[in-house]
Amino acid sequence: MYKNVSDLKREVKKEQFKVKICSKLQDFKEWTIRNRNMLITFTPIVIGSATTITKVVGKHINLRKEESVKKLYCYDRSLGHYWRLRRELSNKEWLDVDRRKKNGERLADILSEMKVLK
Repeated sequence: MYKNVSDLKREVKKEQFKVKICSKLQDFKEWTIRNRNMLITFTPIVIGSATTITKVVGKHINLRKEESVKKLYCYDRSLGHYWRLRRELSNKEWLDVDRRKKNGERLADILSEMKVLK
């Protein structure tokens, strides 16, 4: 049935883990029965808090993603296209880009000349 000792050890560990999980689950069931009134009181508070924390953390994650996208992509309104940059442009480079765009140059040409396109 078992090819070697390591297979047997693995099976024994699996069974021990299953027994341990079942034991913990049974203890939790008994605890919930004993503390039903406390659970009824605190469950809405815990769920509401978890929802609020999830929303706040999600907003922060999305904000960080948006900031990184803004730093590494440049939107060309004339083409409706995003250009991916190798690095974040400095303020001086953005001023140079704005000046050249006002002179009629295309954004793609400016960025490729500056060698910042990926």
